[in-house]
Amino acid sequence: MKKVFLPLLFTFFVGFDVIAQSDQLSSQKSSTSVGIGLGLPYGGIGLNVGTYVVDNLSVFGGIGYQFAGVGYNFGLLKDFPSNSQTQFYVTGMFGTNAGIVVEGASELDKLYTGATFGLGVKINSRKTEGNFWNIGLLVPIRSSEFKDDEEAIRNNPNIELNDALPIAIVVGYHINL
Repeated sequence: MKKVFLPLLFTFFVGFDVIAQSDQLSSQKSSTSVGIGLGLPYGGIGLNVGTYVVDNLSVFGGIGYQFAGVGYNFGLLKDFPSNSQTQFYVTGMFGTNAGIVVEGASELDKLYTGATFGLGVKINSRKTEGNFWNIGLLVPIRSSEFKDDEEAIRNNPNIELNDALPIAIVVGYHINL
């Protein structure tokens, strides 16, 4: 499956290069966007606002719903110059990056903060200048408090806890303001 998926993914992203125009990129200084999406930059399920302080470097903040409460993140996104419709980026942020939800024991529900790093691709709109899709993968650095609480809950034979995934997925759509 991996052998088929990666070439297809590469073809999908590179395929956009043929139809792209450089004047539609979202990464120019003073460009600001608001996005709705899923993932840590959106606080879970929520909103993200970002503005480019210089070409190809954005500061952003996000807030949203997570199953254990309200999540947030703020950070930097560095995208790479491109003459195509797709732009690859790296990002780093701080904020909510883990949570524990226990059915029937909401007093154990808790969110945790920490640093998160990742990479992704912005697919810039061909029709509307500055709008883009954001797709990425993130690696959260989980706090020792999260790990300790997770271990304490695992030691309770009456509670079944799912393992935290080592990566997180980002999907969102941004509108240029």
